[in-house]
Amino acid sequence: MNESLIMERTGTSRMDQIVIPPRNNGKNSYRYTYDDEGGIRNVERMSSIQELTEYTNSRSGLASRSTRSTLLWPFHHRNASEVPSTTRSSRLGRFRSGTWGSRGILRSLDDTASIDQSLVPDYVINFMRGETPESLARKKEARQWGERNVIITPRRDTFSSHLVELSGHFTSSAPPTGDGSQRSDLRRHFTGWRGGVVYNTLLSFLILVVGIISLILVVTRTKVFSGQLAIYSGDCPTATRINIGVHVVINVFTVVLLAGANYVFQILTSPTRREVTEAHGRKQWLDIGVCSLRNFLHVSGFRAGLGAVIMLVAVAIQVIYNAVIFFTQTSQNECAVSVSGSMLAIVALLNIVLVITMAVILTRSTFDPLATLGDAIRSFLRVPDQTTENASLLTKMDLQQGRWGSDATKQCALRSHYWLEAPSLTRWVLTILSWLIVGGPTAAAIALMARASSEGVSTPFGTATPETIFAFPAPIEITQLALVAALPQLLLGILYLSTNALLTTYFLSHELSLFALGPRSLRVSSNPAGTQTASLYLSLPRPVSWFLLATFAALGFVLSQAVFPIVVSPSTHPNPTPNIAFNTQALLVLIVLLAVVLFSVLLLGLRRTPTGALA
Repeated sequence: MNESLIMERTGTSRMDQIVIPPRNNGKNSYRYTYDDEGGIRNVERMSSIQELTEYTNSRSGLASRSTRSTLLWPFHHRNASEVPSTTRSSRLGRFRSGTWGSRGILRSLDDTASIDQSLVPDYVINFMRGETPESLARKKEARQWGERNVIITPRRDTFSSHLVELSGHFTSSAPPTGDGSQRSDLRRHFTGWRGGVVYNTLLSFLILVVGIISLILVVTRTKVFSGQLAIYSGDCPTATRINIGVHVVINVFTVVLLAGANYVFQILTSPTRREVTEAHGRKQWLDIGVCSLRNFLHVSGFRAGLGAVIMLVAVAIQVIYNAVIFFTQTSQNECAVSVSGSMLAIVALLNIVLVITMAVILTRSTFDPLATLGDAIRSFLRVPDQTTENASLLTKMDLQQGRWGSDATKQCALRSHYWLEAPSLTRWVLTILSWLIVGGPTAAAIALMARASSEGVSTPFGTATPETIFAFPAPIEITQLALVAALPQLLLGILYLSTNALLTTYFLSHELSLFALGPRSLRVSSNPAGTQTASLYLSLPRPVSWFLLATFAALGFVLSQAVFPIVVSPSTHPNPTPNIAFNTQALLVLIVLLAVVLFSVLLLGLRRTPTGALA
């Protein structure tokens, strides 16, 4: 029994019926030729291929039309002479490429050049091939995307991390030449971490220039290298204002140098990808994006030594710079502000060392640290780490307990956490201790000064009452006493470094949690590609850095006015007496500023990280 397929044309009054015989009962074989899009290019009957010559001759009039009865599909008799022969070239170039086109009129089976092309629709042929309109559309779309060199990603990989580096307006594959090469190299040194090092080195150099000019003035005025120069001598209120102004400038300089040294130190102790791979091979982890003493044992010895020198020099400058200026009171109404040439020379020498060591890192053209979170993500997407690959749920506790390659099933529980939870317990302990070693002595000094003098609270900055001036127990020179009085600046520098590291951990954790909300561009420290961005800051945003700079510059200045050396030279006594003086008002302001720093850190830690939803 024949199987029938009935197709009704909508919009017409005629009904076409096409009968498809069983595939195995057909007497004739046909050869179908398809184009790339699934359309039929040619249909030829195998038994009629040999008659092609006769067909061509019949086209030229050498043969007459056949008058025999022909069996047409769908099996009805019709005289072949009623069907006009069609030209081969007129139909071949205009065959339908779609699968649902309209059909033409019936043609004779003897016309081998156009053997019922319009009679057998494309959808029938595609049906016999097992194709559907959807599968043909997918193949066509795949060919189009393939021509554009775009990889089609399955739906299951929609939310997986992948590196996107666009070309065109963002990057160029052509090597730069001429002026373009010079501009590219110059731009490379003023963007990313290299730009940050350049700017901090330039600031350190400008401070060095100011120090050298001041040293030259002291030497030319005193005629000796280690002499003391009175930059002002006159009434005490004016001398006090000059002393305050000079100390403001000094503490701004010292905090800028300390912040720059901390920036370069973080770059130097940031591991490279090779160092991370080697550490993972030994089942050890490294810190990325924060200042870390842990990395000292894993980075190269040259960088570790250079970073140690930079940090020690910066802290030493903060102490010694505050010992350059000291106050002298010769009588009740006559005071002087003096500068020590020897201390200024030491500061200038240390500043030179700091500038040189900062600039050395810029000569390492092949140095490519993982200084930011984006650097690490980009590196691991380009070259997956064999130790931690497919271990996205690995936690720090797993690493501490040695479970690096655990295949145990884990469940991802999304929860929001406070920023306070991001720093480790060790980092919190160091920060609190650094605050206590500054705040504890300050509170004790306030209690002692309040008991010694009830008028100390109203005493202006930089001055002291007789009850708050204490003689040093052993004979000492004024420069040495000034250095002793400036030693608390060392504790303040440690507090700055620990607070900076703690806040860096806050914002590093926050930046990582933002990736749970959706795709984001990577913020890298060098060589951005595509939509990636390069920033001068590493992990701590610039507004927060500026707040820290302003706060600790104020803390340094207030500390210099709370504890300071003073030389009392009574007219009746031939030798001046160096003493250490305390100012109760400055001590109170100092403890208030320390409390502001502490509570700012704690309040910021009460923020919650955003929580993404599992796709």
